[in-house]
Order: sequence, then structure tokens, then C-alpha cells
Amino acid sequence: MEKAIKFINEQMNKEILVKPIRVYGWQKEYDYTLVSGVGKYLFEDFEVIDNIAPITNENRPGDIKPKYYITVHDTGDSGENHTAKFWSDAVKQEGWEQGKYACSYQYVVGNDGIYQNIPDNEVAWHAGDTTKYDYKLYKTNVKGTNIKPNLTISIDGYFEIDGKKTIIKAPLIYKEKDGQIIENRLATTNDINDQGILCKLIDGEYYLGEHYLNTTYMLIANRGGNNNSIGIESCINEGTNIYYTWQKTAKLVAHLMYNNNLTIDDVKQHHYYSGKNCPQTMRMNDMWDYFLSLVNVEYQALLLMKEGYQFKLIADSPVINSNGIITVKELLKPLKYQVEIIKDQEKVILDFEIN
Repeated sequence: MEKAIKFINEQMNKEILVKPIRVYGWQKEYDYTLVSGVGKYLFEDFEVIDNIAPITNENRPGDIKPKYYITVHDTGDSGENHTAKFWSDAVKQEGWEQGKYACSYQYVVGNDGIYQNIPDNEVAWHAGDTTKYDYKLYKTNVKGTNIKPNLTISIDGYFEIDGKKTIIKAPLIYKEKDGQIIENRLATTNDINDQGILCKLIDGEYYLGEHYLNTTYMLIANRGGNNNSIGIESCINEGTNIYYTWQKTAKLVAHLMYNNNLTIDDVKQHHYYSGKNCPQTMRMNDMWDYFLSLVNVEYQALLLMKEGYQFKLIADSPVINSNGIITVKELLKPLKYQVEIIKDQEKVILDFEIN
């Protein structure tokens, strides 16, 4: 029981996060006040609504591939009626209000739920890196011990790991338009997408992942998004609680990590595979690391629940939902609530107050 008590005490918020953010949608951008829950754990059951696309769909090729990543997007769609169910149905029906819909992703998450469109182990079309190349590792001839090294590009265009030159040359920065060459030069470190290139340390030797130059965004990005990742779209539609969507997304990511034997380092942005500014609202408001902290908390909670622990929030304030979500943007303090921890026949109730 002690470790469950420690977990709850550590992840409950000492202060409620209230942060003005800008939400980015293709119809319009809008200002929004992000209000966190009472804790980083979302006190509700994990539920997935099946809405699987027919195997006859063009956007469900049906190819089975191993999964090495979980990819987080946002829909880039601020329309009020464009909910998780709306985009899930768009995949299933291969169409929406503007015509044919060719994209696909395993899941889409919103205030209205978590919808699954494509089986986890299948290929989906969401990452922008094509399906021609799988996740693959290449020997660099560089040895070391740093599991998170600094990857750069040398003056003559080779990848370097912690300053040591590899045998792998970075892609040329090359682009044509209307039959004319408009860029043709050696790559520099600044041409790498801001999430980096896959670099794995295995038995003291470094390996780089399959990578390429994305000529839409002119950044060096990673392969394995469509083929080897589980894609999640998160909704940012106006009129919904975006923090709640992020918490539900974090809960989904934690379960996918557990079910696929993946780690937090395997959770990537769409940007990682193409250079696209996605998930844009998280990225532009500097919330990606915070989102990963939500994932970590959900993963810890999942491990405890696998041991038989149960968690329940009891709110003594009308502005706190039973799942821990705060329903107002101007807080009336103090906020009082309890968390009940149960395992077997033992029960502990912890009291909390935010002043």
C-alpha cells in the first residue's frame, strides 16, 4: 500500500495549472485557457470504442508490421462539430464533408471518447513518410556509452555522434521546382527535425535509424511512421476541454506502451517523421514535455492497477468532476477532495486541499 500512497501523493498537483494558450486549426486559430485537473492521473476507466474501417477500404491496406513507436498528432481542426467520432467516421467511410478522405490512423481521441479505426498491428497512413521503407538500423562504426548522445552533421556532410564522425552521410538538401534546381547543398545540423534522428546504443555501438529528406518541409526526418508506429489523432475542436483530451490521449498512450512493450522514448510527434509542425497546439505552446509527464503518470498507475490497486477520487467541490477534471477556468479556492486507494481488503483515504 505504501507505494500506491507515494504515487498518489507525488502526482497530485500542488497548484492547478492555468495557462493561456493559442489553439491552431485550419479553419481558424483561437485563444483558450488551459486548466489542469487536480492531478496528472485521470480518474476514469480506460475505454476504447471500436469503429474499425472495413478491410476493403483503400485507407486500410491491411499490411501487418511490427510496432516500434507511438505517434501523437493533433487534428489541426478547430471546427466545433469535428469530434473524435467525426474523424473516426471519416476514416471508416473514407469520406467527409469535403469529399474523399484518404488518411488513416489507429486511434482518434476527443472529449467524446477514444475511437479505434485500424488494428494496432496494421499499417496506417498518417505520418507522411510513405510506406516504402520500414524501421531499420544502420551500423555507424562509432562506439560509446551515452544512451542519449548529441547527433550533429559534420562540415563535409556526415552524421556525428557526440562529436565522433560516423560512416553515414546525411541526405543532400536537394529540391527541384518546375524543373529547376532551387536547392542543392550538404546538410547541416540545423536541417535535422527538432526531435532528432533515431540513434540506438546496442552493446556499446551506435546505430542510426532509417531516415530521409522530406522535401515538403525540407528537414531530415525518420522512417517508420506509417509502417511501424501506432498513430493517434487528438482533437483540438473549439468548445471542448483540451486538457481532458490530452489526459485521455496520455492514458491511451500508456496502455499502448504496456501492450506493445514500448517506452516513453518511443512516443514521438508526427514532426519526427516529416518535419511537419504537428501536434501543433502542443508544440507551439511548449506542452510536449508536460504531455509526456501525463503519459508517465498514467503508465505508473497502470502498473499499480495490474498489481490489484484501485483508485477513486471523491470530490468535495462542485467544480471538480469525479475524474479529477476541473470544470471552471476561474478557480474558487480552497479545492478539497479525497483519493481512495483499495487493494484486496485494505482501503486508505487520503485528504487533499489546494489553497
